[in-house]
Amino acid sequence: MSAHLRERFNRPGPKRILALDGGGSRGLLTLGVLAQLERHLAERSGQGDAFRLAHYFDLIGGTSTGAIIATTLALEWRVRDVVDLYFKLLPAIFSRPQVPGPLRVLIPAFKNKALTQALQEHLGDRQLSSEDLKTGLAIHAKRIDSGSAWILVNNPDWCYFNSKSGSDGIANSDFYLRDLVQSSAAAPTYFADVRVPIARDKRGNASGYAHFFDGGVSPNNNPALQLLLTVTEPAFGFNWQTGADKLLIWSVGTGYVRKRFEKRNRKRRSSAKPIGDFRKLMYSSKVMAALEGYNHDICQQQITTLQMLSNPRFPWYVNSEVKMQTLTPLLTREPVLTFQRYDARLEIDEEEFRRPEHVESLLGQTLKPKVVEQLRKLDIKDPELLDLLYRTGEALGAAQLTHRESTDNNPRTSAAIGPDWPPAEFDPWRPAAPVAQAAPPAEPPPEAPPQA
Repeated sequence: MSAHLRERFNRPGPKRILALDGGGSRGLLTLGVLAQLERHLAERSGQGDAFRLAHYFDLIGGTSTGAIIATTLALEWRVRDVVDLYFKLLPAIFSRPQVPGPLRVLIPAFKNKALTQALQEHLGDRQLSSEDLKTGLAIHAKRIDSGSAWILVNNPDWCYFNSKSGSDGIANSDFYLRDLVQSSAAAPTYFADVRVPIARDKRGNASGYAHFFDGGVSPNNNPALQLLLTVTEPAFGFNWQTGADKLLIWSVGTGYVRKRFEKRNRKRRSSAKPIGDFRKLMYSSKVMAALEGYNHDICQQQITTLQMLSNPRFPWYVNSEVKMQTLTPLLTREPVLTFQRYDARLEIDEEEFRRPEHVESLLGQTLKPKVVEQLRKLDIKDPELLDLLYRTGEALGAAQLTHRESTDNNPRTSAAIGPDWPPAEFDPWRPAAPVAQAAPPAEPPPEAPPQA
């Protein structure tokens, strides 16, 4: 009943967290980064093919597609196996929309059936307390009937892990992983909401339900900041120490997408839509355009906050105002954690304006605007586009990204995943630092001879 993880959660030493964004099919970009990380850590650990990311990270948390990846990794899957699942599953899930785009506010675009069957096949009847989970797991979903964001963790010391005495409620530890993952991935307008039983009558029949949508409609589509709060809030039972040498959060996105409208510049390629298109939009479409930027805005704010609590090796370029925050003072006297964000900019631009994390920079090629526009979607099913997303993630993991110590006049780059990154002091296979032993009590000084 998850007690097998208590020793790991309470073990002295640094802790490592993997935070995985939501983003539908673009989860393959995440998997490309993780494939590079897994290969690197497998070599560094000396474990070879036996290595799994669950052996390195003490907590893996995700939202939507990130919840699928997080759960499979916590079950000790290899990244390659998750990639194979995605290439089979995504075309099945998104094969045939039920309705055209304009009607998706009335009827979900896709049926839940294909994902339901896949989760049943691969997760079965495993519960949140399953001993098959070899590391910490956090799943983020939005409960719409109570208006609350849910964070479900497999820590037996979480205050809501077990049901209260005399309650007819189902213990959170008894929730099926398949239900929680599907709840986290039920993106509005794409899938119907998911109903999960939360109470039983005296006969054992379900007597109460909670209704969930994708955790991306909460502030937790990028779960990194929430995971920091989760492991430091006593209610969740982790109580992990903070500090640059004590806590690592490795945050991986599914592709940076910002919807923009601007006047066309014939001398510069851009992913922005023509401003004329915006002027022609109906009011409802303008409202939808604003709401589509919700996750982007929150994600940027969270990254900004986490970078003000740390000194990331490769700071994320926030905007033209604060840039990479290299001159921004910390919010705290000392760094709270070691934080690193990895994401690819799914937008086109002229070569002179591209950052190292632009998709064209990563792949070393110029892409057609229509191709990049397709990569920005959540319901991709074309195998060639899916492969392009995965290769973008792999390239991101191997890329020479701009280092924190760079200046505009003297840019410095280094490998995103390298021999010394993530920091070797976080390696769990390193010998534990010896515990300082208390010094033995000093011998009392010899008594002075009596004076004559």
